Amino acid sequence: MIKRLIQHDQQKPLALIWLAVMLMLSAVLFTQLLGRTLPIETNIMALLPKNQQDPSAQVAFDRVASSMSDKVIFLVSSPDQDKAQQAAQRFEARLKKLSLFKQVDGKLAQDAQQAWGQFFFPYRFQLLTPTQQQRLANSPQSQTQYVIQSVYSPFSGVSGNELNSDPFLLFRDYLKQLTAHSGNFRLSNGYLTTDYQDQHYVLISADLNGSAYSMALQDKLAELSQLEQDLKQEFKHDQVDVMHTGVIFYAAHGTQSAKSEISTIGVGSLVGVILLILLVYRSMMPLSLALLSISCGLVAAFVITVLIFGKVHLFSLVFGASLIGVSIDYAFHYLTDRLAAGSRWNASQGLKHILIAITLGLVTSLIGYLGMLIAPFPGLQQLALFSAIGLFAAYATVVCWYPILASAPSIDRTLPFNKILTLWLSAWQQPKVRIIIPSALIIAAGIGLYHAHYNDDIRQLQAMPANLKQQEQTIKTISGIQNDQQMLLVRAPNNAQLLDKLQSVSEQLEQQIQDGNLGGYQSISQFIASPQQQKHNFELSQALYQSQSQPLSQALKLKQTPELDSDFKAVTIEQFLHSPISKPVRFMWLGEIDGQFSAVITLNGVQNGQALEGLAEQQSNVSYLNKTQEISQLFGLYRQHVTQLLALASLVILLVVSLRYGFAQGIRIVLPPVVAGAVGIAVTVLTGSSLNLFNLLALILVLGIGIDYTLFFAEQSFQQHSKTGLALQGNTTLLSISLSALTTVLSFGLLALSETQAIHSFGITVLFGIIISWLLAPLAMKPPATLSKES
Repeated sequence: MIKRLIQHDQQKPLALIWLAVMLMLSAVLFTQLLGRTLPIETNIMALLPKNQQDPSAQVAFDRVASSMSDKVIFLVSSPDQDKAQQAAQRFEARLKKLSLFKQVDGKLAQDAQQAWGQFFFPYRFQLLTPTQQQRLANSPQSQTQYVIQSVYSPFSGVSGNELNSDPFLLFRDYLKQLTAHSGNFRLSNGYLTTDYQDQHYVLISADLNGSAYSMALQDKLAELSQLEQDLKQEFKHDQVDVMHTGVIFYAAHGTQSAKSEISTIGVGSLVGVILLILLVYRSMMPLSLALLSISCGLVAAFVITVLIFGKVHLFSLVFGASLIGVSIDYAFHYLTDRLAAGSRWNASQGLKHILIAITLGLVTSLIGYLGMLIAPFPGLQQLALFSAIGLFAAYATVVCWYPILASAPSIDRTLPFNKILTLWLSAWQQPKVRIIIPSALIIAAGIGLYHAHYNDDIRQLQAMPANLKQQEQTIKTISGIQNDQQMLLVRAPNNAQLLDKLQSVSEQLEQQIQDGNLGGYQSISQFIASPQQQKHNFELSQALYQSQSQPLSQALKLKQTPELDSDFKAVTIEQFLHSPISKPVRFMWLGEIDGQFSAVITLNGVQNGQALEGLAEQQSNVSYLNKTQEISQLFGLYRQHVTQLLALASLVILLVVSLRYGFAQGIRIVLPPVVAGAVGIAVTVLTGSSLNLFNLLALILVLGIGIDYTLFFAEQSFQQHSKTGLALQGNTTLLSISLSALTTVLSFGLLALSETQAIHSFGITVLFGIIISWLLAPLAMKPPATLSKES
């Protein structure tokens, strides 16, 4: 191939330049694929825009998402508590041998169980629960009664050592409050356990040895699955079961689903293209040229997208696989012209015949794709760039190389399906056909659009397998631990004021729980109070010792009257964060960002988001954050922007084509793809799918591809009228766009098989949009009466 490109003098400069470009891109692709990790992104969050207006909010989202995504939760269960713990012990030991995890936490070591007590015990006089604060302030003698009852109760477990170090038993209640934040679990033989519906459950948590979105890590899940099956089999007679949940399981399913869809769409499109080419052209040379055009498009798109974005998202590759059906469009027009010319073929003249049409087709497609680059949405930007580069590379391959590689004429033979093509075009010359069919489609589109409704929920982007969702919900119900990504962002000028603010907000959240608006929450202030609160607590403890030490000593016949002989020294947030005990909650403290100190309060079981938004709005430096809601609202906003972009793009395309063909003919060029898009949306609605941003992206494709179809018919009419060169034959044009439509339907239509709702809906819109674009494309041919008048 390279030898022929060099030897052809007339086309040599362009051919060599494009050859150099493709060789360079191929070399870059080779180095990209040989890298330590494939430049392919699987994290669904990478598609979404960052919060540029509020850096603290973005840090909060990133921290919370990271803390959740790197965790895997297991529940080992059995009707027999001992067997459940025995199975959990064995399972924990095996999990630790897997390279999938860097840390596995099951049975707590003795020092780990005592860590919280050891850290907080020196500060016990200034650490009080809200109940203790109220009791000591209003009725200190009731604390004395509480101690007396606990000492004489056979189930309290109060020891002499505890009485000596903490005579008023304040610290034990404080520790109980801390453990209450562990959901429904209690400590039994070193394990966190709970009971639910006559089953005993043991909690094991693990930290991933990398990102949940790492495909290398996801590949190791098969080994984990085998471990679970082995444990169930080993304890089959004890009815042991294992449940798990974690982001990695959803990410792995999404990766596998995307790979499968890429394979289905890519292979399906390729096989379809090969069969079509062999059926129509009956030669390997057109097949080789078509595959060359496709390959150049995909290589250029992949390499440049990686160079600009760092990685190509699997989501873009799913759509990129569909480029096969679009990028070959230009090749079909050239090859069909060659087939029709037979022995009279002149490669240079052949390129001239189609150059204006394919150039205008490229320009109109790029108007739609590049418009998506305006939106600050990484997913749309990457998809637009991938598509635009792929199409341009396919176009450049046809223009630069085809006149050289396809310079030899083809064998003289009748154009395939010539009679059918002639009959079809003759039908579209009938005035009734040109009026009735478009009118009927417009009415049908109107009916469908009347029932249209939009759903901008971001969760449509990811397939949610029922079995994983069921396990996650069951684990949440049993454990009492929720992992909703809804939170309050709290800010203050310094650490001390931030802790005060957190405490104040927490008190209001308790009221929200009582009102039924919230299931629960977690805040750093539940584990460490502000210095001011600690000082107040210490003073309450001092007053308690002063007024109640004597009565307590007499009631319990103590040898010595209890005394509080410690000086106040606040435990700081820095001390807490540097301690290993803070690891599970450390992510909630964001630290200093843009001159303010920030922390989050995570919310779970939100029943009334508006009430929590109202709570945040009533206070300064408190924000209610809901990532799902925020991105879904952005989806709705970008949907409106894309709608405006579509209208603007249609107008710009109309103006561009009117410059060459006139306004009336411009309407005939633009109207078919616009009607086709409306029908595609209507069919999507009538099949029960809700509409979203991706259906409008589908319309951009329908508009770009449909304009290609009408442009070739318009150019045929124009050349017939102007008598410049060899007129493009209507049958040749129809055969070319029919082949193009079939490959596009094969590629994009297969997207309708996706289990991801957004992609499925996109596929339906494109499938019917392209079919109707093909059906209405002959409208762009001027009717015989018009041609006669112009002649």
